[in-house]
Amino acid sequence: MNIALIVIDTLRYDYIGANGNTWIETPNIDRFAAQAWAFDRAFCASFPTIPYRTDVITGQYGGPFHPWQPLRHERQTLPSTLAERGYATQLLHDTPHLVNGGHNFDWPFHAWTFIRGAEVDRDWIDDSAAWPDNWCHQPMFACLGENAARSGLLQTYARANRNRKKPEDWNCAKLFRSAAQFLKDNAQRENFFLWVDCFDPHEPWDAPPEFMKKYDARPDYDGRVDPRSFFGGRNNKDLPDEAKEHIKAQYPAKLTWMDHCFGQFLDALESTGLDRNTAVILTGDHGTNVGERGTFGKGQPVREAEAHVPLFIRMPDGDTGRSDVIVQPQDFFSTILAILGEPEPEGIEGCDILTPARRGEAGQRQLALAGGSLERWNQAGQNPHFVLFTAFDKNWSLEVAAKPEHSRLTQLGSLDCVEKAHPEVVTQMHTAAIDELERRGTDPGLIAWLRNGGEGELPANTQYWDGYPGPAGFRPYFAKLYTGH
Repeated sequence: MNIALIVIDTLRYDYIGANGNTWIETPNIDRFAAQAWAFDRAFCASFPTIPYRTDVITGQYGGPFHPWQPLRHERQTLPSTLAERGYATQLLHDTPHLVNGGHNFDWPFHAWTFIRGAEVDRDWIDDSAAWPDNWCHQPMFACLGENAARSGLLQTYARANRNRKKPEDWNCAKLFRSAAQFLKDNAQRENFFLWVDCFDPHEPWDAPPEFMKKYDARPDYDGRVDPRSFFGGRNNKDLPDEAKEHIKAQYPAKLTWMDHCFGQFLDALESTGLDRNTAVILTGDHGTNVGERGTFGKGQPVREAEAHVPLFIRMPDGDTGRSDVIVQPQDFFSTILAILGEPEPEGIEGCDILTPARRGEAGQRQLALAGGSLERWNQAGQNPHFVLFTAFDKNWSLEVAAKPEHSRLTQLGSLDCVEKAHPEVVTQMHTAAIDELERRGTDPGLIAWLRNGGEGELPANTQYWDGYPGPAGFRPYFAKLYTGH
């Protein structure tokens, strides 16, 4: 049997038609989901992009969260494990972080192909940084001024898309066209592992005009976007309401655009006959805020909008259903090996999720944990209300502070904090979350500090994770290396 794992960056659970959304068009994901097992309680763990993928590719916890660091060569990985079992492994991606700047996610695969043009891709130097055809100035963003259009990040993105004229020129279209070609080239195989890593609908929320017009219904709107709305400017407090509503239309437009491109993969899966011998997993790495609490984009603490992601597993036998088994990204390693009937190597910390779903069982997890790497915890010493991480069960989300009384509780699907109305839920989840941290190998000094309600200084010289601080001199290239040159 073949396996295809499709990871979609910044994909919200509640923005998918198959998950109950009634106003966003996702016809291709919906037709895929109709032939698949749907998991309604899948949550990210290590946050965001690179930490999440480290969870997936290693099947291990990071203590409990992985940092944003390169994938180390000595790590056991899912593709290298499958390669040892006779599978041909291929990475197709337009997510620049996987290989740019020394992040190192290419080496476990037999072959990898990088599609250029996403947010932080730095592929060209020229003097103009001319805007793509679908960009323009819009008066509603005048309060941001001209400097917002001259940022190094925006100009780099413009250069990477300097030749973009038709929809098929966009990176997302190229990615899924390449994935479809891979299926056609390997139609006779029964031993491939294909990882497709799609950056859309990640920022910038830049979609072709015909998709923007689906969600911005102004009669005179031509579908073009003002690039000043893409990055920091979108959270400017002086933006008029009209601008905020336009930004709210940008995310679903890009999601529907991604769904349209994904259709190429589904068509090829069916036309080649590979749907009869290929298991396909479709999921997101994390979500984002689209106006919730007045915010656009992801952030921390990792709330439901960021943590709750769609997950569908389509099996060749046509078995379908819905499950509330709690899922974390470490579980893909175990689940894929179980689908293939392959034994697990030592050290894998996830669990098979498909078998209990098919049996109607609850699964092994009682909680999912999500958060950034633990060096953030030093802020808790100055702020007792600081959220260390977030715990999710099948009904609740708890933003965990050192003391239960400083933690915030919401019901899944709601934005309202209800910890005062449900103190018993807060106490139970807070205790269970610390127990789960301990089970995942978090430093004993940190666990003792938590069990003591965060009293006293955060323990010094604790082991936040294996390998910190990473390779000497490493820093994420996309942040500090950008200039306007």
